[in-house]
Amino acid sequence: MSTLSIATAPGFARPVDDAQAVFRAVLQALSRPGMFVCLPALPPSLARDEMTQGMLALALALCDQDSPLWLDSAADSPQTRHHLRFHCASPFAAAPEQAAFAFISRPESMPRLSAFHAGRADFPDRSATLVIRVDCSAEAPESEVMEVTGPGVKGNERGIWQAFRLGGLPAWFWTDWRDNQALYPLGVDVIFVESANSGQGAPSVRILGLPRTARVRKAVNAKEGSLCM
Repeated sequence: MSTLSIATAPGFARPVDDAQAVFRAVLQALSRPGMFVCLPALPPSLARDEMTQGMLALALALCDQDSPLWLDSAADSPQTRHHLRFHCASPFAAAPEQAAFAFISRPESMPRLSAFHAGRADFPDRSATLVIRVDCSAEAPESEVMEVTGPGVKGNERGIWQAFRLGGLPAWFWTDWRDNQALYPLGVDVIFVESANSGQGAPSVRILGLPRTARVRKAVNAKEGSLCM
């Protein structure tokens, strides 16, 4: 399909203010691992597309002409590419290891974490950030309550762990995460995004950040936290 025949969908209602607000929410999520944070603004959804409003919001807030994107086969479509080219001017990476940001709509078939760029010893900050669509409901397939500790987790210095629930991840994910965390200061960072689009009214899509410093285990004392208002 020619991009000339694809209508350009709108982005944020207030492009600068909304992008800045979403960016601050991302910083909050990554600085408070294991805590759900509500996105304060969402763009309209793309019809019949698996790039959800939450994923689109993160792309519009984080990506620009200097950040190559990689889309999994579920998120990738002519409409999505046209939308992100128009609003972000981002190039598209041909392979996961070339991406600054990866958007994954079906994590059950995603590449292993080692397939993404973990940074370099002289530039550890140039690693990939993975945006992964997940199901946060208790009924989600493969739903598990996990616990995280590390910098930013309240009570981390006293050995306290923060619980959170995610569903839909591949069986190998948390083993790969332990390997990723062991690479520090190298390693990828992850932002999990709720799978559902927002309904009518105020935005309600949540994100949860896991920086490479975070240690994760299966939950022992499951008390989940949220920074949503």
